Amino acid sequence: MLLLNFKLMLMEKKIKTMLLLLAFGLILNFANTNLWILLISVSLVPLFIFLNSKKQKKAPGIGFVFGFGIGTGMFFWMIQGVSHYTGNGFFYGFLTCIFSSLFVGFYFAVLSWITKIIWDSNVKSNLTFLLNRLCIAAIWTILESGLAFLLESFPLHYFRIGFPFVTNIYSIQLASLGGLALLTFLTVLINLFIAESFIQKKKGYLLSGFSVFGIVFIIGAVSFYTFKPSLVGKSFKVAVVSDNTNPETKWNSENGNTFANNYFQLCKDAVALKPDFIIWPETALPWTYSPDDDLLKEIIRISGRANLTHIVGINNESNTHKKLYNSVFYINNKNAVKGIYNKQILLKGIEEPLGKFLVPFLSQEGYVLSEGQSEKPIDTRFGKAGNLICNEVVVESCAAEQVRNGANFLFNFSNDGWFKDNYISDLHFYYARLQAVENRKDISVANNCGINAIIDSKGLIISEKKDTIGTLVSGNIQPNNNLSLFTKYPLLFPVLLITFILLYLLTLKLKTIRNRQLSHI
Repeated sequence: MLLLNFKLMLMEKKIKTMLLLLAFGLILNFANTNLWILLISVSLVPLFIFLNSKKQKKAPGIGFVFGFGIGTGMFFWMIQGVSHYTGNGFFYGFLTCIFSSLFVGFYFAVLSWITKIIWDSNVKSNLTFLLNRLCIAAIWTILESGLAFLLESFPLHYFRIGFPFVTNIYSIQLASLGGLALLTFLTVLINLFIAESFIQKKKGYLLSGFSVFGIVFIIGAVSFYTFKPSLVGKSFKVAVVSDNTNPETKWNSENGNTFANNYFQLCKDAVALKPDFIIWPETALPWTYSPDDDLLKEIIRISGRANLTHIVGINNESNTHKKLYNSVFYINNKNAVKGIYNKQILLKGIEEPLGKFLVPFLSQEGYVLSEGQSEKPIDTRFGKAGNLICNEVVVESCAAEQVRNGANFLFNFSNDGWFKDNYISDLHFYYARLQAVENRKDISVANNCGINAIIDSKGLIISEKKDTIGTLVSGNIQPNNNLSLFTKYPLLFPVLLITFILLYLLTLKLKTIRNRQLSHI
C-alpha cells in the first residue's frame, strides 16, 4: 500500500511538472507571437531552472514538453484555419497542428539535451561562468539560424526567439550589425543570467541580465541617431493599394463587376495622390498575366495621363519554359511591361509540391508554380527596386542578396488573407520592418488583408494601415546606396559564434564533460 501511494505521488509530481512545462511553453509562445519584449526576456528562465535541477537523461523530455507547449500555441489556429481553407474538415487541421507541435517539441528536446551537456553548474570564477553561458547562448543561436535556413519554404514554422525586439525602434537597430541572430543571442543570454540569479540566489546575476538588456537599447539608440543614409537621386512617391479580398473568394460572373469597380475606385483614389508608383499586393489579379486583360487595361487607362508605373502581383506563364511563376509586373502608363520579378522561394506543399503532396486550397485550381532563378533588382527611373513576395520577406538572405546586387529600395508584396485573424499578419509586417533596418533600405508593404505600410531605412513607420475594406496608404521613399554590416557579411556573426563555440569546447577537458554526463545517469 505504501509502495502504491509512493508511485501515485511520483506520478502526480510528474504530471504537475509536465503541466508546468506546457504552461511555460505557452507563455513563451505568447510573448513571441504577441511581440512582448519584457516577457520574452524571462520566458526561457523556467526551462533553464528545470534543466539545472534535473539529470542529463531528463533533459530531452523537459525540452520536448516545453517545446510542445510552444508549438500548441503557435499552431492552434491551424485546426480551424486549415480545415476552413482546404475544405477537408476538422481532422485535417487537427493533424497539421499536432505534427507541427511535435516538430517544435523534438527541436527543443535536442536543444535542451545539448544545453544540459554544456551547462557548467560548478562555476569556479565569473569568467568561467560567463564563457559557459556565452557558449550556451551561441549554440541556441546557431541552431535557430540553421533551422530557419531549413525552413525557408515553411515560414509558418519559423520561430525566432529574439524577434519581439524588432518592435522597438532602438533595439531593432542591432539587426543592421548581426541580423536577427544577434537579437536571439542577446535574448537567450538575458534569460540565462536571470535564471542563474534564481538558481544561485545571487542578485548579481540579475543585475547582469538587466545590464545586457540595457546595453541592447543603448547601442541601438546610438546606431539610430548616428545612421545617415547615402542618398541616391531624389525621393519618389508610392501609393500602396489593397482591395482586401478574402482569398477563398473566386471571381465569377456574379461578383466580378463588384470586384472590378472596387479596383477601379482604388486606382482613381491612388492616381489623385499623384504617385510615381501604384503598388498592388501579391496576386492582386488572381489569374495569369495577359497584355489584353480587360481589367488590367482599364486600370492602365484610368492612370493613363499620369507618368506612373503600376507594380502588380499576378501569375506569369512562360511560353519559352512552359512554367508558371508567382510574379510582379512593372507596367507603365502605356501598358508596356518594364520589368518582371518571379518569386524565388516558394511555399512547400502550397505553391510547389512537398514530395507529391500539395495542399488543396479552395481558391486554387491545383496549379503548381516554379521557382524564379537568380532574379535581379528591377531598374526604374529612380534606381533599382528589390522585390520580396510573401514569405521571401522572412528570409533574411533574400533581401540582402538583392541589395548586394544594387537594390536602392525594397518592395514587399503579400497576401495575408489566410491569416488575417491571427498573429501571423503582425509578424509579417514586422519582418518587413526588420528587412528595412537590416539592409538600411526604405521598403513599402502591399499586403492583401494585412498591414499596408511604408517604412524607412531606420525602421520608422512613415504610414501604416490595416482594414477590412479597400486600403490606400502613401508616402515617399528615398533610394540610397547604403550597405549595412549585415548586408555585406550576413554570415559574419554566425561564423563568429561557431568559432567561439569550437574554441570554448576545445579548451575544455572533453573527458570531464563525458564524466559529468555519466555521473548524471
